Amino acid sequence: MNCSKLNLESFVELTKQKQEQNLQQIEISSQSINRWLKYCEYHYFTLVNSTSKDDLHDDRLLQIRREGENVQLRFVYEANISAFLSSLHSLLDSFPYLLNLFIPVFDNPNNTRIKWHSEFLCKYEKYRFFNTLIDFMLDENFHKVKGYANTIKHKHLIRVANRLDYLEFESFDIKVPVRTANCDINFVLKRIENQNVLEFIEECHNHLIPKFFALCNEILDFKSCN
Repeated sequence: MNCSKLNLESFVELTKQKQEQNLQQIEISSQSINRWLKYCEYHYFTLVNSTSKDDLHDDRLLQIRREGENVQLRFVYEANISAFLSSLHSLLDSFPYLLNLFIPVFDNPNNTRIKWHSEFLCKYEKYRFFNTLIDFMLDENFHKVKGYANTIKHKHLIRVANRLDYLEFESFDIKVPVRTANCDINFVLKRIENQNVLEFIEECHNHLIPKFFALCNEILDFKSCN
């Protein structure tokens, strides 16, 4: 499979072929993840189209409102930053639910332990995709997305500074995972400062999402052979 692309319908088709349970739930879950992907794409390209150097200069010096927009340019790019990262967070956070439906380790799909946590992930330790699963869990950009989304959801918006040539987040805290012995993962607090917004979002779009695709494809490859 091409690791830069993913057909989420493969989760449904493979479940049908093997005549397994949870088909309807897998269909709903995979469709939901696919929608979040589409939302990410929309907000990413809308953001790119509103943050050229000319746009940022005009926004900083003139506080312009572009033709066809009902708010100033700053609100356009701020809204799309928030929407992209929130959509990506929802997409990634919903994946353990789909994984447990596809390869169950808990009988109850609503078990609160089904999440990006070592207690759940290490139940897949004997599967050949385990190292890829853990590697994704340890990705710092994944936890920057989580830290950003949780901060704006539970505390406050993270302000964005227009530096004329680029955008920069004010500082925010994330929990960075550290793998220990016995398949355990601990978290340490880290402050993110002077983060270039567009560089980070581009990194998520061009590397973190394809890395997620690669993980899904490896799981699909495993399932198709078993």
